[in-house]
Amino acid sequence: MIVDDNTAILEIVSELISAAGYQPVTATGGRECLSKVREEHPDLVLLDINMPDMDGWSVLRTLKEEGLAGSMKIMMLTATTEIGTDIFGLQDIVSGYIRKPFNNDELSSRLREVLGDRHPSREGPKEEKDRKGRRSLLRKREEAGMEVARNSAKVYEMRRGFSYLVKEAKPNKSFEIFVDQVTHNIQGLCVTRQHPTNIRKEWGLEKTPIIWLSNQLGKVYVNPSNIGILSDTIIRFVEKSGDAVVLIDGIEFLVVNNDFDKVLRMVHHVTEAVMENRSRLIVSVDPRTLETRELALLERNMEIIEAEGARACQ
Repeated sequence: MIVDDNTAILEIVSELISAAGYQPVTATGGRECLSKVREEHPDLVLLDINMPDMDGWSVLRTLKEEGLAGSMKIMMLTATTEIGTDIFGLQDIVSGYIRKPFNNDELSSRLREVLGDRHPSREGPKEEKDRKGRRSLLRKREEAGMEVARNSAKVYEMRRGFSYLVKEAKPNKSFEIFVDQVTHNIQGLCVTRQHPTNIRKEWGLEKTPIIWLSNQLGKVYVNPSNIGILSDTIIRFVEKSGDAVVLIDGIEFLVVNNDFDKVLRMVHHVTEAVMENRSRLIVSVDPRTLETRELALLERNMEIIEAEGARACQ
């Protein structure tokens, strides 16, 4: 199902879906979408955010409240550069985003990624078994995002549900603590301004997922201006992983590309998710780049680690 108040987009996307072997269903607004979902039970909903009668977030909330979202995939069609706080509480039913404007290849690729190469109605027992096998393999690959565990004892015992602010000119101590965690059977996620290749080489991280804060285009890159999407990505990781550790290296870069208040709200949302899911958060910051008031606000509800005395978290 394609939901958009722009008829041109409905036509274009419908053609692509048909060419991919799927049956398109269209809706020109949020209310029509809800009505048709109840009748059609689509496998995937491509949902526009900005619609005049009922925006995409309201549609998502209704689908979740009525229990209709569990049996289908939902991807957001959006031209906005920031998702903001509207996504919070809805992360579990959103499979991803497709940015406008998009090209045919990009959309086709995302459809195959979400729905697979075969339509469910065409699958026999063997195909269904193969499909489940591919999903199992994907799950194993996701689980392989953990580093090989070291035999030595862990150096830094970080408390679950806590967030740590490491004050340092360069994020060396933060990475030292982070690497110590992920090499002792803890799933990690690294968000950094540094290039992933350099990080992996310097710190020996082979499997840990790394998100590069960059204006480049790619699946492991996040534009620093898209702070809502970055926040959502981190929170979904924490919710999925539970016993995990997240390192954010690049707070200063995020502040430059947004403003301090937006970055502070993002950090607060992430720390709340960390507390709720009993995970761990490491935030590296150079105190020289922030005003005294800003640094004090960032320090609230976080354990403070001075680079020289980083073992205070033991």
